[in-house]
Amino acid sequence: MIAYLKNIHKVRISWAFIMSINGLVLGTLVLKKEGIVMSDVKETRISIIGAGALGGAVARGLAKAGCGVLASDAHPERLEHVKADGVELILDNAQAAKDGEVVMFALKPHLTLGVVRELADLLDGKLCVSLAAAVTLKMLKRAAPGALWTRAMSSICAALGCAFTGIAHSDAATEVHMGWMKDAFGLVGIAEETEEKNLDALTALTGATPAFFATLMEAAAMGGIHAGLPKELSYRAAASAMLGAARLALSTDRHPATLRDDVCTPGGMTIEGIYELERAGARAALMRAVLLTAEKGKVLTSRVAEDQ
Repeated sequence: MIAYLKNIHKVRISWAFIMSINGLVLGTLVLKKEGIVMSDVKETRISIIGAGALGGAVARGLAKAGCGVLASDAHPERLEHVKADGVELILDNAQAAKDGEVVMFALKPHLTLGVVRELADLLDGKLCVSLAAAVTLKMLKRAAPGALWTRAMSSICAALGCAFTGIAHSDAATEVHMGWMKDAFGLVGIAEETEEKNLDALTALTGATPAFFATLMEAAAMGGIHAGLPKELSYRAAASAMLGAARLALSTDRHPATLRDDVCTPGGMTIEGIYELERAGARAALMRAVLLTAEKGKVLTSRVAEDQ
């Protein structure tokens, strides 16, 4: 919330209690702009409509970070793992929309707009977040004109606090709202603001690639098994190697090619494997996978638009 102070000339403080002791800020700062109150993320009542793979992951990540999260789902009895992480589960979408100060929608693209329309009267003046691919801000605004719409493209990695989330906003959402969004999704990984036109490609890169990397991880583990390793050891080693490579890339900010070159010694084992990957076209295949996934997002957007 302190980051919002840079916009203090634009925002009316409705209530504040701030005390500094050795640089520690205590209390709560609530900012009000255009009639909308945005409190600290961990003090905001967050509702999530749909607690499946993505919605459940975001709900779990936020709850584990200390947020109060209420999630509605058609089959809450199947979601004990979500409940175990501190998420309150209910059946009633309307109750979730009514109770939440911020309402997130984590439904399949073809279902999102219908549910939004049903709940539109309960969303007036609220910050609403769509986690669905292929449903544009324009469509969302048409379905619930009184809501303050944003979109967030995240991934199932949010459950462990290591997702990358791209966020975009409509004209109705202010800098204060986007500040809250960055804080919220920063609790479940890395959050960056971008233009809506980038979300299809970003969904392909951050939303789908965990599945791609899981496929590659399985293939690497199977290679280890083929080389004689016990199965459990091979799978743990492959997962750790992939995690280590990702951490190196994020912590050092070095290009992946330089990290690869660090491991390759002339005439050594690693360069032999790299040669085979290049010969088989592994890089090109992964590039095509991301590109085709992004293009499918555009196709889905067209289908959703046609169904309105």
